[in-house]
Amino acid sequence: MAKKGEKYKCEECGLIVLVEDPCGCEPVEIICCGAPMKPVKETAKAKAKPKAESKAKKQ
Repeated sequence: MAKKGEKYKCEECGLIVLVEDPCGCEPVEIICCGAPMKPVKETAKAKAKPKAESKAKKQ
């Protein structure tokens, strides 16, 4: 089952789909270019949240 926030990528054209509202179907198969899209595994760097700059530094 696809979960909210998961990404799928087409190996043929590079289209990326982000799951916003999962359907609960098992198994999930998202098709693009005639082939199933593959789940994208995020790297640790991609998961890291950028630090917000404080307003004090900007003034």
